[in-house]
Amino acid sequence: MSTIPGPASQDSCGRPEEPDRLILEAKEIFSEARADKNNTRKFLRLSQERAPIEEQEKCLVPLFQKLAFLIAGRKDLTPPVVEYIIAFRTLLDRRLLESDESDDEEETPEDIAIRQLINYIIKEDEKLRKIESNKGSAVPLSVEKAWETDYVGESDKLLQHAVSSMYRESLGMPYTNFCSIIQGSGTGKSRLVDKLAESVFTIPIILRPLADNQVFPLGDTANGKALLDFFCKHGHFMSALHAQLSYLLFLLKVLVIADKWIDDYKKSGHPMENIAAEWRKHLSAPRTIHRNEMYDHATDPSPLEGFEDILDETIPFIDLQARVRSLVSAIAEKIKPTTDGDPRILFYFDEAQHLTAFTVTREEEEPRWTAYQCLCKAFTYMLDVPVLALFLSAYSRLSETSPSARNFWSARVLASTSKESNDNIYAPFVELPFDVWKAPTIVTEGSHSGDEICSLRFMARFGRPMFWALFESLNATELQVVRLAMSKLKFRFEDGNRKQYRTPVFNELIPLLAARVDFTLKDNRDEAVFLEGLLVASAMRTVYSIPKHRQYLRGGYPSEPFLAEVAARTMFAYFQSLAEGTGSITAIIREYKNHIPLAVSAWIQQGLIDRGVKEKLVARMLFTLAHDISIVKKLSAEDLPETVSFSQMIPVVDFFHTLIAEEHVIKVLDALPRNKKGKPLKNVFRNAYVHFTQFVKAVDKSAMTDTAAYLLFTRGAAIAGDRTILGVDFIIPVWIRGDGNPDRWSMTAIFIQVKNKKAKQTIHIDMQKKHKFFTKGNGRPYITIAMQLGLSDEDKSEDNLVEVSPPYFEDLWDKKEKYPRYEISIDGCSNETYNVIGGDSDIYSALLAERDILSEHPRKGKFLDAVKQMKPYWVSESYNWAATTKKGLGQRVKDKPADGRVGLDRGQKGEENRLITDLSRLHIES
Repeated sequence: MSTIPGPASQDSCGRPEEPDRLILEAKEIFSEARADKNNTRKFLRLSQERAPIEEQEKCLVPLFQKLAFLIAGRKDLTPPVVEYIIAFRTLLDRRLLESDESDDEEETPEDIAIRQLINYIIKEDEKLRKIESNKGSAVPLSVEKAWETDYVGESDKLLQHAVSSMYRESLGMPYTNFCSIIQGSGTGKSRLVDKLAESVFTIPIILRPLADNQVFPLGDTANGKALLDFFCKHGHFMSALHAQLSYLLFLLKVLVIADKWIDDYKKSGHPMENIAAEWRKHLSAPRTIHRNEMYDHATDPSPLEGFEDILDETIPFIDLQARVRSLVSAIAEKIKPTTDGDPRILFYFDEAQHLTAFTVTREEEEPRWTAYQCLCKAFTYMLDVPVLALFLSAYSRLSETSPSARNFWSARVLASTSKESNDNIYAPFVELPFDVWKAPTIVTEGSHSGDEICSLRFMARFGRPMFWALFESLNATELQVVRLAMSKLKFRFEDGNRKQYRTPVFNELIPLLAARVDFTLKDNRDEAVFLEGLLVASAMRTVYSIPKHRQYLRGGYPSEPFLAEVAARTMFAYFQSLAEGTGSITAIIREYKNHIPLAVSAWIQQGLIDRGVKEKLVARMLFTLAHDISIVKKLSAEDLPETVSFSQMIPVVDFFHTLIAEEHVIKVLDALPRNKKGKPLKNVFRNAYVHFTQFVKAVDKSAMTDTAAYLLFTRGAAIAGDRTILGVDFIIPVWIRGDGNPDRWSMTAIFIQVKNKKAKQTIHIDMQKKHKFFTKGNGRPYITIAMQLGLSDEDKSEDNLVEVSPPYFEDLWDKKEKYPRYEISIDGCSNETYNVIGGDSDIYSALLAERDILSEHPRKGKFLDAVKQMKPYWVSESYNWAATTKKGLGQRVKDKPADGRVGLDRGQKGEENRLITDLSRLHIES
């Protein structure tokens, strides 16, 4: 037999796409095989005698290798003798071919047999590609399968629009042909750019170490090593410029390989409109044959024609840039863009945080250059050509992945040609898919039972797409998905200089509480900015926005009930571990009460959390504790955290039993409506339930409806009014269970106002009259709670700490109100009023304490007195610079009010003192 022929022109997967020509070439292979009469007769005889398969295969291996190489460019496939024995007999028995009398317009038995073998080779090639790409992989099959679900949403079109806008604005401007994509884990960054590659000709580069084999997609490889090793090779680069030029050479080699493929593609007569999608299929997944070959060649030390001197650091930048532009422009001209003016070639570097962490310059050299900086500099040689680069990460070092002007790299490659400020870098793209599901709507009112709403699969529909995509895989179990999410809610410190924050309370609880209680981090503290990024990078926090100045990011935990559920389970696991050995649920609950306020207090004392309205932060903590403890107290100490549901419905009566101190809760449950005659609260709300694991912000009045309460109830969310809903700080949706599924007509709520004033206020309001909360229908009851946290409970009798609405006395002139209102007032913030506060109430007192600009002054006592003499604000000590008469200011301004903010120096005596300024009308309030 003759030698193996070269492979035919191949399609996007490395296979020819011209079936007629392909069949003709295959016929030539079998014609040559039939010419070897000895081998052919031997095969036919062994087949007739039904000899062992191994003996028959020996006759077919050489010719099948030729066919497989023609179709798939590989020679490692085994002939399918058993399944396709008839096909091989047909193709090798000359008599069968000569006896064929088929119509010319119909496929002949020879054509059919060849097509069967071609289809077999294609399928086997795809199987082997998948196996090859997953060598050394520990990725769960469910994660891999999740990538095969249909792409939902139009985020790829949004990114394409952004990329096009960036490219049009970048012409001639330095540092503008690259941009970062920064977002938390599971938000679909990798899937987004892979989808974009269907419409924009893309060079995909995934920079993961070989050891990072439990995530998908796996990292690219070159010459048996991680491609990352080429970019981050210790001791290899002699200088920052050497690294830049080495990276540039790599980029050019990749483009030359792509150029060769484009030429072959065009010669085969394929439409250029599909070239991006076909190239994407050709490269396939990381570690497949064509992708490996491309990066093998791009990283080998061989020179590139026309650029043999590219590593010569003495070549002027402008000269080399001109040569690069000429080559890249010629390649780009062959690619038809989606729209005129769009970039024609896109590079993306996934897991780009590794580039920012690696320093190419030697330790003693200044300035410090990272691989990321050098790679960005390499792209400056491609300015004014239609090429753009994207760097993907969930990385916390914003100043390195997308530096602000004050943090930008001072050394400038373009110093000789750039007139603009080097603060041209684009703010990162953060607009990743959210709340996109396989169906147009996630919720249909009245269609979901209470049990369904509380199920993991239902909760996974909301938020980032990762969780529902995993559940779509038949290989994923609920426990696997929960454990994966739990593993992603932990801090991962990579900076040894941040060790001071590695305290157990901080490390374990803060990511979980941030997901549940809604923390806002300060943007004026470097450490807070760092920690915001750390939460994004390692604890699934979402980036909402990165301002154009790029000095910090705005992030948070939006409404993702599945993630909040996982955070609650992880918290239970932590407290269970602290109480290990006691075998007591009581001990676990004690850990909840003690550690949660301690963790929040620790962050606030370090100046990292923006307390905002501090009493509201305390209220969110109290409600979260009441919610979780209501569930925990029904468990046993041996329950597995991964299987405990914290999204289960909690009876309203149970919720109050957990929230309110034991000596007051009966009074609350026996409360009667304030505005009409009715039954006690415990009877009316006997079959009513709360369901919340998180808080969401409402910034307009749309949340003040039973429709919003129902929709957020399906997401397991309570509502925090952001100073826009008059008289309401929190709304906890309540479902009054009936015969049907939850809907707006079965919803009511607990409306809460929170105050931190020293004086008692009357703050209960009529929610229907003020806000028209209820859709017209049955007269549903509701509850209002006034939490007056700032009131001292020391001077009050125990009975008066918690008060409820007095009995209603009917008045003939009263207008009949349809919605019964149960009013509860709770004074103070201690374990005498709240059952969820542990023995140490001082932590809450500290959280609620007033703080001023001197709270953090490092020296107290007489040093603080000296500062107050500078009059930063006016208190009782602020007036000792003046003498007053008893009949003057002394009569009108008291010595010192109870709050200590205003008064006069008590050392003043005698009528001889005079105050020149007339302060007779002075009026000062706390």
